[in-house]
Amino acid sequence: MKQIVFDMDGVLFATEALSDRLWKEMMEERGTPEMTAALQQCRGRNRTDTRAFFASHYPDFPYIAMETEKRNRMLAVLDKDGMPTMKGAESLLQALQDAGWSVALATSTSRKTTMHHLELSGFTRYFSVIVTGDEIQHGKPNPEIYLTACKKLHSKPEETYAVEDSENGGTSACAAGMRVLLVPDQAILSESLQQRAEAVLPSLCEVQERLLGTR
Repeated sequence: MKQIVFDMDGVLFATEALSDRLWKEMMEERGTPEMTAALQQCRGRNRTDTRAFFASHYPDFPYIAMETEKRNRMLAVLDKDGMPTMKGAESLLQALQDAGWSVALATSTSRKTTMHHLELSGFTRYFSVIVTGDEIQHGKPNPEIYLTACKKLHSKPEETYAVEDSENGGTSACAAGMRVLLVPDQAILSESLQQRAEAVLPSLCEVQERLLGTR
């Protein structure tokens, strides 16, 4: 079995912490209600589903305007400071490529932003398949994005690993029937999800050791 699908934010790139910091700054600047818990619920969802969540549950919160501003602020920071990668990310991707694995990306982020992040980090070359949140009908926690990635990899979900950090992402991969490796970053994961996953690991270094026997 040499197929694997990665989530992006919080798995390969340390962008979740930056996003959280920018949201906190913006809420303080605008004097809006504290929405940290609501944003945590949406971690891993695509833009359409997150906007629908806020429209339904918090219609008075100016989510769309703030999300647009947050994204612009984040891109400005990344373009200035570079892409922060997670510990062990490039080593793992290079090792998988060297070992002949088929590697895909399944991210709730839009295609435009995904390609920006991959090009900025130099990671584009590691992925034979890229599926983004604006290319599917049902976002995470629905399994569609992972099933689509497996189909494009020509692999069976039960014979394919998924690497995730969020509750919604992990639920999506489990629902697709994949072998799920959870590497938590900023997200709080339920006990139920952790029990459904094949393993919960502290970093991508341990993922590399588990899959390839090297670090």
